[in-house]
Amino acid sequence: MPHIMVVCARTGTLVSTGIETDRETFAALPETLSVTHCPSCGKAHYWTKSETWICQGDSKLPADVLRRN
Repeated sequence: MPHIMVVCARTGTLVSTGIETDRETFAALPETLSVTHCPSCGKAHYWTKSETWICQGDSKLPADVLRRN
């Protein structure tokens, strides 16, 4: 199942929010403030849906990330 991803502001690494969802459910999510602990830099990242992507499978390469639009 696809994961909701954010970009670490410190390292530029794509980081999973730990949330798995399908595209239809993701599209219906409200634009609320959420937080994810970043394993890349060790800090908390606050994000909203408009700042995230859906990533298919285990790949975390930018070319495999689909922008929500």
